[in-house]
Amino acid sequence: MTKRKGAVSEETKEAILSAAAEEFFECGYEKASLRHICSRAGVTTGAVYCFFGNKEDLLSNVMIPIFNVVHSISIDFHRVLNDDFTAFKDFRSFFSANRKLYHILYYNMNTPVISDYISEITDEFSRQIIEMAGSYMPEGSKLPQGFEEYVGKCLAHMMVYSIIKIIAEESDDSLVTERLITTVKIWKNGILSLLY
Repeated sequence: MTKRKGAVSEETKEAILSAAAEEFFECGYEKASLRHICSRAGVTTGAVYCFFGNKEDLLSNVMIPIFNVVHSISIDFHRVLNDDFTAFKDFRSFFSANRKLYHILYYNMNTPVISDYISEITDEFSRQIIEMAGSYMPEGSKLPQGFEEYVGKCLAHMMVYSIIKIIAEESDDSLVTERLITTVKIWKNGILSLLY
């Protein structure tokens, strides 16, 4: 039985992504070599360029599963800020299955693909932190001066990096969940302490 052309292409693409993930994990983005990725995947450089524009595009595609999960947590972050931690618990198996991708994310945060995404997620967290803080203010009161411009963004930035660090460096999945919940509680209490 012969394989369909599309099926072979999809298999080739997956082999390239898998090889790239291993290369980025072992060498980091800067030192990763397209030649080594091709060798790992058993393909030519032309095959890589058939699917991906360059090494940065390849990194972006490797990170899509992580970007999607982090984005889904960021969309529901208001639930986390209201002490509903099911989002963290629901992703425990995903964390476990994708530990290498979190490692790649953490150790390559200065690459444009990852830093741009982290900025986007930080902005979303900041918006939800400001919204949550506003909900704790007495009716008719405003947030303290500078909260929206500086404090909310600063806290969101620290929270995002803390979450990424915990996931990337801790190998025990239940401990990851416990530490994520503790971290969010600390930040939430810190936010509330700034309001009064």
